[in-house]
Amino acid sequence: MSTTAVFIPPQIMVTPNIEKVPISIITHSSDNNFIAFSLNNKLNVFDNKLNKLVELESSSQHTGIIRSIEFSKNNQSLITSSSDKFLKIWDVATNFKNIKSINTNKKIICSILNKDDSGILVSDKCGDVFKFSLVDDSKNKIEVSGDKSAKNDEKESDKNLVFGHYSSIVDIKFSACFNYLLSADRDEKIRVSHYPNCFDIESFCLGHTKYVTEILLVPGRDDLLISGSGDGTIKLWNWKQGKCLQTVDFNGKHENAITIPQVFKVDTNQLIFSIENSNNIYLLPMNIEKGEFNQSELKTISITQSSPISIDLIDNGKTILASLLPTTKEVDIAIAFDSTTLSQDTENKVVIAINSINTSTTFSLGELKSILESIEKKQYRKHVSYSKQMMNSTDNKNKEDDDLSLDEQDIDDSNADSEDKKKKQETAQDSRPLKLRKMTVEGDKEIQKELEEKESKKQE
Repeated sequence: MSTTAVFIPPQIMVTPNIEKVPISIITHSSDNNFIAFSLNNKLNVFDNKLNKLVELESSSQHTGIIRSIEFSKNNQSLITSSSDKFLKIWDVATNFKNIKSINTNKKIICSILNKDDSGILVSDKCGDVFKFSLVDDSKNKIEVSGDKSAKNDEKESDKNLVFGHYSSIVDIKFSACFNYLLSADRDEKIRVSHYPNCFDIESFCLGHTKYVTEILLVPGRDDLLISGSGDGTIKLWNWKQGKCLQTVDFNGKHENAITIPQVFKVDTNQLIFSIENSNNIYLLPMNIEKGEFNQSELKTISITQSSPISIDLIDNGKTILASLLPTTKEVDIAIAFDSTTLSQDTENKVVIAINSINTSTTFSLGELKSILESIEKKQYRKHVSYSKQMMNSTDNKNKEDDDLSLDEQDIDDSNADSEDKKKKQETAQDSRPLKLRKMTVEGDKEIQKELEEKESKKQE
C-alpha cells in the first residue's frame, strides 16, 4: 500500500471557475425539525417548523473550514468541528447559541459522537484519533512540551489518544451497538477496532486499490458495511469478518471514477451515491436479506447544472437534497428531487431558502484551494489538480500558489522528514509512535506503565 502522492493524468485535471461559496456538508436532525449545512467556515441552519433560516451570531462562527456537523441523538445540541482546531457546541433550544468551544490543538479531518453524546472522537491529518469530553472540560487539557523539535507523538500527552493509523483517516463510524469503531484511511484500508479498547483489532477490510472515500453502515443489517474509493468501486463488506461480499465497478460509467457513498434510503433499501466530477446522482438498490446489490436496477438522476457535492435525505426520506459545485453564477448551490419519482422539486422550501443566500464572492488562489479542499472531502483526494491556465487568468501571480494540487505535503506538512524519523524509531522498541504502540494489548499496557511511572515521579 503506497503513501506517496498520486500522479494526476492531464485528462482528469479540472479547472472550475467557482462563482459562489459551495456547501460542503448537509445533515438534518433525527426529528426532521432542522437542516444544517456549511458554507466554508459558516454554519447555517434551516428551521422546518418556522420555514426560515436561523440567524446565528457571526462572532461565534468557526474561523476555519467546517469538517463535520452532527446533531446529538436527543436533538438538543449540534456539534461542529473545524480545521481551526475547535469543536463547537450549539444549543438548539436557544436558537443555536454557541454554548461551548473546545480547543483540540489539532486540525480536525472528521469526527463522531459516542453513544451517550458525552464525548466526541476526532481524527487529525496525521492519522491520530483523540477523544474529547463534551461535559467535563478537565478531561480535555492537552499537555505540550516546550521542545518544538520533538515529534508530535512525544510533544503531547497521549491521555486523549484513542488509536491511530499511519496515514490520514478519512472517515470514522461507530457500529450500531457502539462496541466497535470502524476507521477508513487513504491507504486503502478499513480497520475494525473494539471500543473503547481500540488497541484490540477485530478485523481489517482490505480490497480497495486506492484511497477509501467514505464508509456507511447498512441500517437493519448491522453486519454490513459499504465503502467507496478512488478505484471507482463500491464494495459491500461483512465488516466483522473483514470479508468483501460484493464489488460493483463504475469505471465503465465514468473514466477514472471516484465513488462516494452519501446516504442509505431505508424504506426502499437504496444506496444513494455520487461519482466525483459526474453530473449524476445514483441510486443502487440492495437486497437486504441476501446482502447484495441489485446492479441491474441502478437508477440515475441527471443534473444539468453541475456535479453534486453533499447529499442528504430530508422530509422523512421523501426528498433528496444535494449541494452543487457552482461553476457559474447561474448554478444554484442546492437542488432537490422527489425520492420516489426522481423528478426535480423546484418549489422545495429548503432549496429556495438556501439559494437565496448571497454567496457570491471573489476568491484568491489560497482561498480557492481551502474551499476546494473542503469540497473534496478532508484533504485526502490527491487527484484534485488545477491547471496553470486558470492561475494565469487571475491577477494573483504568487509563486507559492503555482501548484494547487493536493499532494503529500497538504496531507501532512508537519512530517516532511517522516521517513528519516521512522527509521530511527524502528531502531528502538520504546521509541515507537504512541499510536502504533496502542494498536496492541501489550503496547497499551506498556504505555499505561510509563504514564504511571511519570505520575509517581511528579508526586515525588
